[in-house]
Amino acid sequence: MNIGLIVEGEDDYESYPCLIRKCRPDIDRIYTRNCRGLRKLKTTFVGFLKEFEHNSAIQVQKAIVVRDSDLHDPLRSERELEELLRASGFRPSFGVHFHATKRMLESLLLADEHAIGKVAQRRGKEAQRCVPVSGVLEQLSDAKRILWGRLSEAKLPADKKVFAEIAEASDLAKIIERCSHFRDFVKKANEC
Repeated sequence: MNIGLIVEGEDDYESYPCLIRKCRPDIDRIYTRNCRGLRKLKTTFVGFLKEFEHNSAIQVQKAIVVRDSDLHDPLRSERELEELLRASGFRPSFGVHFHATKRMLESLLLADEHAIGKVAQRRGKEAQRCVPVSGVLEQLSDAKRILWGRLSEAKLPADKKVFAEIAEASDLAKIIERCSHFRDFVKKANEC
C-alpha cells in the first residue's frame, strides 16, 4: 500500500512517516509533502492531493493530511480541512483522512521517556536518566521547550532528523497511552 502524507511543517516531515510505519508495517511507500505552515497547508493541500491522483508514478491508495490544532478542538480543525476540500470540487479516487493533533508533534515525542536516551546512545552520547514528563502531554503549552530541554541534556540537536529518530525509537503503545487523541491517528492510518 502507498500513502500520500501531507504535513503542516518541517518537523512533521520526517517524523510522521516513522509513526505511520509503526502503525502499519504493510506500507510500501509514503509520499510526504510539506506545506511549510498552517496557512500554506490550507491553500496547498488540495494541489498535493491532485498530484497524488494524477501522477502515475505515485499510485496512492489513501492520503492523510496532518495539522496542529494548537489546543483548539481537533474535530473542528479537521472539519475545516474537509470543507476546503469539498469547496475545491476535487474528488480524489482514494480515501482522504484529516488529522488534527491536539498539540504539536513535540508532545508525542515526549510520550516515551526512554526514546531520547536510545537516540543519544545510538549517536554515541552518554545515557541519560529517563524521567517521564508529568501531566497530560496533549495539553502542555510548553511541550517544545520541554523537548528541547531534554535534547539539550542529552547533547542532541533539536532538528527534524533527531525528531524522526525519536519517533522511530518510541514505543507506539506509550504514545497511545500518554496521548489519547493519537489513537485517532492510528485508526486513520489503519483504515482502508
